Amino acid sequence: MSSDAAAGRRRVLVCAAALLLMHGAGALATPSTLTGVTPFAGNPGTSFPVKFTGKLEGEARQVWSDDSSLVFTLPDASGNATATIAAAAQPGIRLIRFVNTEGATLPLRFAVGPLPLVEEKEPNDELAAPQLIPKLPAWIQGKLEKAGDVDGYALSLKKGAPLFLKVDGYSLGSPVDLILHVLDSRGAKVATFSDGRNLDPEGVFLPTEDGVYTLQIAGFAHPPVADVNFTGSAACVYQIAAALGPVVNRVFPAAVPSLGKGSVELRGTTATTEATVKTAAACLEVTAAQLSGTGEVAMLFPKGAIAPIPVVRARHPISTPPVASVEAPALIKAPALVGGSLEKADAVSAYKVAMKKGERLTARFWSRSLGLGIEGDLVVQGPTAQQVAASANPSDITTEPNVTWTAAVDGDYTLLVRDLFQHGGAGCEFVVEIAAPAPAFTVELTEGKPVRVDAGKTLALKLKSTFTNNWKEPLIVRVSGLPEGVFAPEVAVPEKGGDFEVTLHSASNAPSATAQASLSVWTKASPPIFVGMAYSLRADLKRWDSASDIAHDLWVTVGPTAATPPPATKK
Repeated sequence: MSSDAAAGRRRVLVCAAALLLMHGAGALATPSTLTGVTPFAGNPGTSFPVKFTGKLEGEARQVWSDDSSLVFTLPDASGNATATIAAAAQPGIRLIRFVNTEGATLPLRFAVGPLPLVEEKEPNDELAAPQLIPKLPAWIQGKLEKAGDVDGYALSLKKGAPLFLKVDGYSLGSPVDLILHVLDSRGAKVATFSDGRNLDPEGVFLPTEDGVYTLQIAGFAHPPVADVNFTGSAACVYQIAAALGPVVNRVFPAAVPSLGKGSVELRGTTATTEATVKTAAACLEVTAAQLSGTGEVAMLFPKGAIAPIPVVRARHPISTPPVASVEAPALIKAPALVGGSLEKADAVSAYKVAMKKGERLTARFWSRSLGLGIEGDLVVQGPTAQQVAASANPSDITTEPNVTWTAAVDGDYTLLVRDLFQHGGAGCEFVVEIAAPAPAFTVELTEGKPVRVDAGKTLALKLKSTFTNNWKEPLIVRVSGLPEGVFAPEVAVPEKGGDFEVTLHSASNAPSATAQASLSVWTKASPPIFVGMAYSLRADLKRWDSASDIAHDLWVTVGPTAATPPPATKK
């Protein structure tokens, strides 16, 4: 079996789209609710009090985290508890839930980071009276508490000393599209930051003079509504990472080998007047063991960074040709993963591949999903410079482009990479994989919310399968980790793909309980290969990518069947 086919088996994208179907009396149920936690962030190696809000009752209670390096004590009647973060915990966003015998809540996000925390202090919404941030770096934790709320933070900056800013709101699950302004000492707006890797602002501000500047943050409702005024609610939490250079905010190439060792160059802001040039750090040797996350895009946290950096797990050799222009295309031997950049506006990178008649290749592209600055546009030219293929405009605006082509004759075929809007410059970098289309599949659990099945009843979970590039091997889906007394027969994935169901069966005497179950897809080969499922937490609200988009846990609750009322007596 080819490595491409094995890699295809490992790629299972699970999206949110439809409803779970119930048979019998079962229904979606989360008797408890978890609406907030304060603070919602902490540093590695610390232990501190937190306060949970919501309905936190029931038997067998616990606060669950998707990472064992983050642990909470059981909240008391007022929601007070203690959070402990292990010293070795990697920065990033965790998912937490409240779980009891009656069910599990929807998840909240909790952030772990290396910078000193600064809690918001109200009032700070008046331009004349922002909250003072006495020292940088700082990790500001705040909340837009009411409609129209605008928060301000003042800090002293020196001329020519770049300030790196990274905001999280969308990635924390907040229902807000944030915008960050920088105001000078006269109250004039001198910079604005909006979308970065997703709806969250990110960028570098270069002061033109010494003075006190104000970071002013506000946001619009997400999903969008007809009211275009600034939004606010108890759920609109945010954090602002603010640090002076040097700060590493990306690596080049933005890819790490899935096997063996590789080398990346640290890039970001410096302590000079050039705001987004290479850092003084040299190349860093990296391996897949340094990555966090299980997906095709993982997170790397190198020295000098203040937040994890997204990178592609490379399944093919990585190259970074020093020259790749239309006039002098870089020669590439497929399969390969190439790191490149568009260093100026209207720039085009070109990669030439020798192909035999009938050979088929696919170019897969990453940039925006890695927090980089290119809206990709791919074109393939044949041996006589005629266009033979181009990336289509995706119906989903958060989808990166790809293009597939077949060689009509022997010869050199050239892949052109450009920005859809002719952007270029620092940070306009990308990764493109050029390889034969690998047989692959996706199996999607259409909803990952906690579910409940009554004793003696059944519950049908809807799934959808898709095969690409001529995948042929039979697959089956299995469920493990179900509550005692609940069973799910393994189910064959339809040979032609499409919708199907996995049914949970609960015994009539199954005891009340809640358990963290998991679904996985298995091949029928010997020995088999299995892939654990995940599912999207965003559904139609997804706007590009964040590290907190995906969950792997499916919580299943079994409860007693409601008592049958006695028959009515006749008078």
